[in-house]
Amino acid sequence: MPKAEANEKSILPAQNQPRLTVESARLTLRPYTLGEMEGVMAAEADPEMRQAYAEMLAAMRALPGREEWGAEWQVALRDGLVTIGGIGFKGPPDAAGRVELGYGIDLPYQGNGYATEAVQALVNWCWQQPGVAQVLAQTEPGNATSQRVLAKCGFVRDGNGEEGPMFSRTNPARATQRE
Repeated sequence: MPKAEANEKSILPAQNQPRLTVESARLTLRPYTLGEMEGVMAAEADPEMRQAYAEMLAAMRALPGREEWGAEWQVALRDGLVTIGGIGFKGPPDAAGRVELGYGIDLPYQGNGYATEAVQALVNWCWQQPGVAQVLAQTEPGNATSQRVLAKCGFVRDGNGEEGPMFSRTNPARATQRE
């Protein structure tokens, strides 16, 4: 979900609506609402990203009450004023409890550990969700930076996916139960 430039958007929820929020030391992660995703897609110039956003919107509409599994999550600095990237899932956990995530940090903010922090925060959130046994992520074959992010977050190489190398991390509570 890489973006070429920084985006300054408010991340305030609609009035009187509780909002799912995941926080880390420096970041706030929040899934976009359907309306926000429509706005993000409308503002996107890149055709590939517009297609990705269209797929996210379709997933969100197919998951009423569980839209966070299809939405892009906004990655913002903790002050809530500057969006620095996005992260999200490629759907809800499958029958085996696997969920796949993707992420990207805007160019001006790369190299500061934000991707690692965002991935770790969302993985920690996953472990609190019923039925999540494993988190997967793919990278492009030559994206050593993203592969290092995943390694820092405890992921291990686990074959290849459609996009390139696949990495996985097993829920520690599930791993302990099997032993």
